[in-house]
Amino acid sequence: MFDPKKIISKINNSCKNYFPKESMFLLRPIRENNRYIISGKYLEKAINNYNNDHEEVKVLWWFDDFWLYIEIRFQKSETDIPNTFISLSVFQGNDSDNNKKQLLRAEWDNFDDNDIHPQPHWHIYSDNSFEKTFVEMIDDDSFADLLNEEKSKGIDLKRIHFAMNGNWGTNGSHIHKISDEDTIINWFQGLLGHIKSQLEYVK
Repeated sequence: MFDPKKIISKINNSCKNYFPKESMFLLRPIRENNRYIISGKYLEKAINNYNNDHEEVKVLWWFDDFWLYIEIRFQKSETDIPNTFISLSVFQGNDSDNNKKQLLRAEWDNFDDNDIHPQPHWHIYSDNSFEKTFVEMIDDDSFADLLNEEKSKGIDLKRIHFAMNGNWGTNGSHIHKISDEDTIINWFQGLLGHIKSQLEYVK
């Protein structure tokens, strides 16, 4: 039987080693039924961009100047596997910086009639801090208009769902269903290890 509480407990136990001891990583339940968010002892504020919403959240220090926000929701389903929504966002910034940059988000949405977006997938957030700096430093309205005009020619990169596990090489689907508890736990461990190694590589 698929047991959300058991899954969260296993994630807490198996993934705590990916965090420094002073962070005290823990996924904890919040008021809504079957919803869990990241918590611990080394939390700071950040703005989470999610589905075109900008929500203030608490992010947990991970390593260097990187922070994490994790949320998992379980909802009733027509099958034995509940509809499961997993979101993990990586931020970068100083302790006291409430405007930490959201770098990327990994998601796995598992629900009955999902046949559009690849699952699991990445969202990438472009760094617009340089653009903001230009606007703040220059009072020339014509420059701001030019900047906005150029922006309108681009695409909103964060709306693209970049497939994380597409089976195109074998003519398979870009959608992977969550079939058991171990799939989620193993995915979390691999995801944390992979992201950390890549961030260390680019730094």
